[in-house]
This record gives sequence, structure tokens and C-alpha cells, in this order.
Amino acid sequence: MINYEEILNKAKERADQGFGVLEVMVRSISYGLLKTDYDRWLNECFSHQGWQKWNDLIFQQMRDNLLPGCAGGRDHSTNLLHILEAFACGDNETIERILPHELGLTKNGYPFYVVMSNLLMAIWYKDEKLLPKALTAAEKFIGTKKPQWERSGVAFILALHTEDVEGMGENLQKMCAGYMRADFSKSLKQLCVPAHGLYCLAKKLLSAEIFQQVKMPEHKNFSQGFANWRNENPHPVLNLYFEYPEPLETLNQIYKAPVAKSIISQPHLHSDNPYHSSQLKKKWYLDERAMVKAFAEDM
Repeated sequence: MINYEEILNKAKERADQGFGVLEVMVRSISYGLLKTDYDRWLNECFSHQGWQKWNDLIFQQMRDNLLPGCAGGRDHSTNLLHILEAFACGDNETIERILPHELGLTKNGYPFYVVMSNLLMAIWYKDEKLLPKALTAAEKFIGTKKPQWERSGVAFILALHTEDVEGMGENLQKMCAGYMRADFSKSLKQLCVPAHGLYCLAKKLLSAEIFQQVKMPEHKNFSQGFANWRNENPHPVLNLYFEYPEPLETLNQIYKAPVAKSIISQPHLHSDNPYHSSQLKKKWYLDERAMVKAFAEDM
């Protein structure tokens, strides 16, 4: 309540200065003035097998993570992991908001995010022009010493592309194991949502005959029960795990609204700062300000 009141008061103050109330609210939440209670909610889910509630939680956390406003210094590869969360809960159209086809391949970001984003774009849009470069970068990436779960995620997509069912199963298993050693909180490691997302993606893209041969991971951070439920419910209802009561109902509208579409820009292109190299000036970044404005206008 206190955090919400802080956000609301700030929004009203900024509105008096010519800023939109919704824009200020979204930016404030993005900067962490309001946090979901994911750790406690996840423990609640583990205490029972209400798979719809599991789906609700993944959906809400994903939508919270995707609120624009907080600049990350990367291009449209920034939200790669949240695309996998979206697949995990059945919000499949989100990929087209986060990785719009017209933006082309990503270049400025964490290597895993860039490689994986480009692979997903090429395969999702069936773009034969994007595919060769994405495949070459992916094959090079899996031969590096990057974290195992990252390399396994990329290898899974390569196996998906060639319909290699053994490769898909093996790499999902490795991804879950490597995820436990990744730099995430203990809470996040309890459920490897990205692995669930890749498994759901495979179901969507493969024929039923081929998909049924893909072996599920046997690991404590992968729920075969939830995965089976998602197999039986390919188009689940997308609910919030926690509905905010009045006077907080605006938050529910914000979380349920279509995800902000990625907009990129070159903020340093015409900079006269002597410390800005020519390479830096050419880099593309997510234009968080423009995305917040567009998101609020759409609402």
C-alpha cells in the first residue's frame, strides 16, 4: 500500500508538470517502487498443484518484468528471458511485441541474449534472410565457455530447427542443471521457467508426432506436472495471480495490457561528446521513454 501511494502521489505531482499519470506510474513500477511478492507466491504454488495458478504467477511476473521505463543499455535483445517466460504461460504473441520483425537482428546486448533473440526471430518469422547469420552465431556460441545453461538453451533451439528430438531432450536437461549454478536468486532457481518456455515453444512449432518424442527434463526445477498440464492446455486463460483491490485496480489494467512494443533509437548518434567513440554513436538502444509513452497511449 505504501509503495502504491508513493507511486500515485508521484504520478499526480508529475501530472501537474505536464506528464501523463499512467506514464509516471509505469515508469515508477519499472524502477522498482512496487514489487511483486514472487518468492512467497511461488512457495504457495509449490504447496499445491493448481496448475492454472502456476500459470497465473508466471504470467504476472513476466508482465511485471516487461513494463518499460528502466533503461538497460541494450537493444531489443534485452527482454529475451521474458519471451521464454511468455511461452511458458501461453502468451505467445508477446515475442512479436518484444522482437518485432521490422527491427531486424539484435546487436547490442549480452551475448546469450543477442544470439538467442536472433535465432528466435529467424525461426519464428521463418525468415530465410536472417537465418544464416543467426545459425552461424549460434553454432559459434555453443562452442564457447559461456555458462552451461546458456549454451544449452541455444543448442536446444538449434536442435528444434533441425527437429533433432534427442538433442532437444538432452539440452533441456543440461539447461535445468546449469540453471542451478547461474547467478539467480534461490527462489528463481526453484523453477526453471526458461526451460518450460522452450518446451512449450517446441510443442507449438513441431508436429504432434515429433513433439511427443521430446523427452522432458528430470530435474527438481522442472515440473513435469505443469508441463503436462500445458500440453493439454495450449491456450490457457491468462490471469493475474494476484488481483489488486481498489484503489489499486489500475495496476491490474497495466499488467493485463498488451506488452509495450520494442522501439529502438541511437541516442548518441549526433553526440559531440569527445568520449563517445564512433562505435558507441552507432549503437542502438531500447528507447524506454518512447515505449512508456506508446504503452500509456495504447491503454
